[in-house]
Amino acid sequence: MPSGREKHHWSQWFDDWLMPVTFAVVAVLVGVQVVALIPSVRTAIDAKEGRFVAQPTAAMEHALASASAVVTLSASSAAEASHVEVLLNGQSLGTFTTNEMRITVHDGDLIEFDDKSGVAVNITVENTSDNQLLLPAPGQVVTLGGQAKHASLPKAEFI
Repeated sequence: MPSGREKHHWSQWFDDWLMPVTFAVVAVLVGVQVVALIPSVRTAIDAKEGRFVAQPTAAMEHALASASAVVTLSASSAAEASHVEVLLNGQSLGTFTTNEMRITVHDGDLIEFDDKSGVAVNITVENTSDNQLLLPAPGQVVTLGGQAKHASLPKAEFI
């Protein structure tokens, strides 16, 4: 059993050393956590730890949202394609009046075709005005006629 003098010694040591050290450690811990909330510091910490560092790019998202291109569609003949209705995102653009039609597309747009008579016709994506457009790609062909009354190209997708 420790004597009264020993209790006082341990209590004095606890008050003199352990409490200030504990307070200092907690203060440093809280300080580091607060500093880590700063985005540039967080990025540096993640880079040092080898984590993937993603930078928000609002300008890039805006550029993608406004991306557009002109797609040229070509039919095997104007007479065969005159009964094919072209739709962009469900909205009718009309039928082919010549064997070629140009459509402006934005990211995510869907070009569809409805065959009204059943006569076989091939519709080809001839070219695009923008080399940033991945889909629909030049050379893609849609065949209508017989059982195929409705067809679509892949949704417009940009790099």
